[in-house]
Amino acid sequence: MSDLLFELVGPNYGLAESEILARIEGLSFDFTKIQTDKGILALKTDCPAEKFSQRLGLTHRLLYLIGITSDEDFFDLMEGYDLSEGNVAIRTRKIGGHEAETDTKNIKEQLGKIISEKNPIDLDSPEHEIFVLISKDLYVGKKVHERDKKALRSREVKNRPYSSPISLKPKLTRALINLARPGRGDRIHDPFCGTGGILIEGSKMGFEMSGGDKDEKMIEGCRENLEEFDVDASLKVGDVSETIPQNIDCITTDPPYGRASSTSKEDLSSIYERLFSSAQQRLKKNGHLSVIFPENKYVEMGKKYLELIEKHKVRVHRSLDRYFCVFKKGE
Repeated sequence: MSDLLFELVGPNYGLAESEILARIEGLSFDFTKIQTDKGILALKTDCPAEKFSQRLGLTHRLLYLIGITSDEDFFDLMEGYDLSEGNVAIRTRKIGGHEAETDTKNIKEQLGKIISEKNPIDLDSPEHEIFVLISKDLYVGKKVHERDKKALRSREVKNRPYSSPISLKPKLTRALINLARPGRGDRIHDPFCGTGGILIEGSKMGFEMSGGDKDEKMIEGCRENLEEFDVDASLKVGDVSETIPQNIDCITTDPPYGRASSTSKEDLSSIYERLFSSAQQRLKKNGHLSVIFPENKYVEMGKKYLELIEKHKVRVHRSLDRYFCVFKKGE
């Protein structure tokens, strides 16, 4: 078992935490919460740290947890902790809008004095980075992985050859995919694939992806985007009731929901009804549907077909709240 420390992306900390726990569940590992704080999650888990690397969308950094302290005396906390050979940098981060007066310079000096007895300090080219996450308590950890914000931004809708007015940001797309609890070798289908955002991120995360859309022009544009980002995914033109493969592991989708989306003037309730009905028929036993809805009434609709596992109200745009939901097909 390892003690892991996650620095979460705000402001939707509940969604960020759920993404992590869903990832662990999908891989069939166990966990126990050590401590949570605004913007911070500490876990004891048998899930290897590398299983999280490059997969999470709403985690700034993943660290091995060294310890948690309520004051700035790090001697007892660091006693017995042995870094491997190499240069070390010490960083501090105030988390979740924490406003208490904390002397970050003093923290770095104290830790630096303890660590420098065995490892040289090098802020520019360190082989190890020790972070102190500052909230109600001080969380000390060794960095394992840091989110590649530049890579995520490079795949935003504005940077795709073919685009539409509405598209989920890559970081939220990854969270939505992880909420579906995909395991090793699982297949994920998006029946409203649009410009391909879910297919692109899912493929970059290492999953086998497929997509469908009833708009042939949209499928052509999606294929152009997949080629741009060197992504291989099968595509099919057709209604949501037609494109979902039988016995699919996971369905992850951001269906049409408003004026900027193409619904061919069809009522949203009818579209969502077919989504739930098709998911009920074609998901494998214990398979999951992760989906986003504009109103809670559609979440209630889904409960007629599948078991609602979790729901998160998320501010996606300045004046738009949406519901990130996870449904499960029973045995």
